[in-house]
Order: sequence, then C-alpha cells, then structure tokens
Amino acid sequence: MARPRTPSRVLELRGSFAHDPARGRARAGEPVPTTPLGDPPSRLDAQERAAWAEISATCCPGVLTGADRLVLELASRLLAESWDVGREFKDSRRRQLHMLLGSFGMNPSDRSRVTAVQPKPPSRLAMALA
Repeated sequence: MARPRTPSRVLELRGSFAHDPARGRARAGEPVPTTPLGDPPSRLDAQERAAWAEISATCCPGVLTGADRLVLELASRLLAESWDVGREFKDSRRRQLHMLLGSFGMNPSDRSRVTAVQPKPPSRLAMALA
C-alpha cells in the first residue's frame, strides 16, 4: 500500500516549502474546507445518529468539516452496526471502521498525522461591533 500524501499544512510547518518552493507552488490551489460539519443527515436511524454524535464529539476540534460528512456518515453506520452485532462484527468491517476513524485522527498513531484547522479568535473590532 502506498504511503499517504503528507498534508500541505504539515509540510509548511516543517519548512518543506521554504526548502523547495516549487513543491509549495504545486499545492497552491489546494481546496480548504470552510463549511461546518452540521447535524447528522435525516437518512440515518437513531443508533447511527448516536454514533455520529459520539464520533463528532470525540474527534479533536477542528478536524471534521462539512467536506467530511459522507465519510463520517459511513463511519457512523459502521460504528452503529458494530454496536448492534457485537462480537459478530466482521473483521473486514472492523478494519474499515478503524481506517475511517484513523483518518479523523481518532487513535494515537494516526492523531500525529492529522492537522486541524485552528479557529482564529475574533478581532477586537469584530467584538466591538457585535
């Protein structure tokens, strides 16, 4: 299996773009998700919604965005299924759930590979106008 691509934010913090500016220019148009995660889709049943709530509450702040909704839906369905069937949960499904949760940084080794968008504090002007 190929090694996953290092996130641009990690390369930037390491100084990789300063060392190799062409590498930074190649990633200049990379999309940055800005939409919030939002509520679970109505198509999820009650148990899957509970799984959505648990995953989104447990995940580190700033990791999940609106761009992650479909992947979170799949992870929620798998987690709810694992709760339903318990020990009968197939190993292939367990590996898939583990991989999905890892992509959200929800285990110690994968957490070191995930970067979160840090919210900017409001400016004094914005606070004064509010």
